[in-house]
This record gives sequence, structure tokens and C-alpha cells, in this order.
Amino acid sequence: MTRINFANGTALDRSKSFLSNIKGVAGIEAAFIFPVMLMIYFGLIDLTTVLSANRRVTQMASTLADLVTQSTGTTTKAELQGFYRASTAIMDPYSTTDLSLEVFGYRRNGNNVVLAWQNNNGATCGAPPAANTSQLQQLTSEGNDVITARVCYKVAPITGKILGDGKVSLSDQMTLRPRQSATLTCRDC
Repeated sequence: MTRINFANGTALDRSKSFLSNIKGVAGIEAAFIFPVMLMIYFGLIDLTTVLSANRRVTQMASTLADLVTQSTGTTTKAELQGFYRASTAIMDPYSTTDLSLEVFGYRRNGNNVVLAWQNNNGATCGAPPAANTSQLQQLTSEGNDVITARVCYKVAPITGKILGDGKVSLSDQMTLRPRQSATLTCRDC
């Protein structure tokens, strides 16, 4: 039997040396772990971004309802547009391109609550909130209106862009009674 000798030993010694060498193990482990760590990192960034945007949407709905209900008996489209512009500052530094702002005026008509008027900033969240909900039934009385402000926003997280069309839809609404008078109407809505 002929042995092949290498400079550092026999072929058998060399194969044992290769299999027992642990110098590259850390690199291989890092190659497996690194993508998972990146997804966790960007996922946490996205989670905080979505939570922050959600808080801003809630604050914006509250502010918009508060501004509208301070009107003195009547309001106009121009005043509502000013309220929309004032409340969108809350979303800074987020983009406001996917932002929908809506205001609804509800009035009691006998035993039913009906939608008296509505307005939006040019974008809509969908159908108006249902008029005959228990909340509106409790808040309204004959001759006393209720105003609902609704805000809808779509935020695009980083991981959503990587994994597909991942926009997260956020929305909130606030319902308040008018402060300066019992009723609030919009003249040109």
C-alpha cells in the first residue's frame, strides 16, 4: 500500500484536520442568524412606527372633533378645510398623502338619529358611521346634535415593502356634542 504524503502530513491526517477545524463555524452561524436578526430589527422599527402613527391618528381625530364642536351654531366648508389643515400638522413628520379626514353631523329625528350633514378633505374612509348606534342614541336628544370626526391613515412599514404590498390601515373616530350651541349645521356641505 502506497501512502500519499503531503507537506503537513498524510491525506488521512489532513481530512481529520479539516473536519475538526472550527475557524469557519462562526461565519456560517452568522450567515444563518444575520437575516433573522435584520428582520427582527426592522420589524421592531416598523412596530414603533405603526404605534406612533396610530397615536397620532387618535390625537388627530380628537383634535378635529374638538375644533369642529367649538363652532358657533353653523360652519362652512371653508372653515372645515381650515380645521383639516390645522389638524394635519399632528401627523408631522409622517406623509399625509394617504390621510382621510371626515366630519359627520348627526341629529335626532323622533326616535331615530339621522345623518344631517357630512364633509371630508377630498378622501373618504368609506361609508359614514351608522346613525342608529347605541352611542349616538345615548348622546343625542331632541334638539341636540352630535358631531363625529373620523380619521383614516395608511402607513407603509419597511418590512411591508420588502414582503409585499404591506400598507397598514389605521383609523379612529371621536364623537362630541357641540359646545357653543345645541345644534351645529354646515351651510354648504
